[in-house]
Formats: sequence, C-alpha cells, structure tokens
Amino acid sequence: MNNDDRRIRKTKKALREALAELMMNKELRSITIQELSDTADVHRATFYAHYRDIYDLYEQLEEAMVNEMGAIIIHDPTHTYDELFKSVIDYVIENSKMCRMFLKNHTFHERISEFLEEKYFDIWKYETGEVMVTDEWEFLANYHIQGCLAIVTRWAENDYIYPKEKITDMILRIDNHFDEILT
Repeated sequence: MNNDDRRIRKTKKALREALAELMMNKELRSITIQELSDTADVHRATFYAHYRDIYDLYEQLEEAMVNEMGAIIIHDPTHTYDELFKSVIDYVIENSKMCRMFLKNHTFHERISEFLEEKYFDIWKYETGEVMVTDEWEFLANYHIQGCLAIVTRWAENDYIYPKEKITDMILRIDNHFDEILT
C-alpha cells in the first residue's frame, strides 16, 4: 500500500491523536502498544505495519512537527510578522493535541528552540544585510524564542481557552518592541 492511501492517512491520524490523548495523563514510557491501539481503535498488527514501537511513532511525529513549523517559517523570507505569527498560531490550533503533547517535552523545546534560532538568524541576516551572528543576536533570539514558547505552552496547558487572536496580538505587540531593539 502507498503512504498516500486514504486509509493509511486515517489510521496514522488516529494513532497520532490517541498518543496525544494518552500523553495528557501518562508518560510515553508508560503507554503500551495495546493501550494505544485500543484508544485509536486499530489492531496492534496495524500499528506495527507503520511503526517499530511507540518511540518510533513519537519520533516521527516530532520530526513532522518540526518540519511543518519550519515550512511555515521559511515559506517566504519577505513575510510580515503578522502573517507569520498568525500562521504559527493557526497551526498550533489545528494540531492542538499534538502541540500540547510536544510542548510538555523538554527535548522538543530544545529542538524547536535550536531550529527557530537558526531561522531567526537567517531572517535577521536577510533583513539587515549582516553576515555574522553577533553575541547580542544570540541573547535576543534566545529571549524571544523562549518567551514565545512560554506563551504558547501556557496557552496549551490551559486548553487553548484564551482566544487565539489575543495570543497572536500579545506576541505581535512583544515582537514590535523587539524589532526596535534589533535596529
């Protein structure tokens, strides 16, 4: 069967959502394949047709999320930050369970932070014409990334109750002042 097959996409989506649901109350190492399969309403053999083990599923999901977030960020280097942050917040809402699952994970935070820092530097180099990353940029990028992640993480922990428009506006207001520091 082809990975583009609708049934395969549906099965993988069910497994992803089941994992995210189970991880709201349990750690990854405590989740069994049987429990995951039951929650997703798929047979254990179906799970093994797509993944080696539960860690393989988790790693593939994490990789996909980092790549999807990266695609949003690098989509257009001439983007406006309004569009960028709205797209990121929309992505978080569309993938709310998985984002909540990953935002609780320290390793994911480190990985997405490193990725975002690299992209920030690319954007800042593009915008300023500079070729070298300064110590100041490294401090500012770390501050900005961790702040944005903290806002989104708190939002996720509170089940996305706060309106997405207000979250976007909050990040944009902070970002507008942040741009003043860079210039």
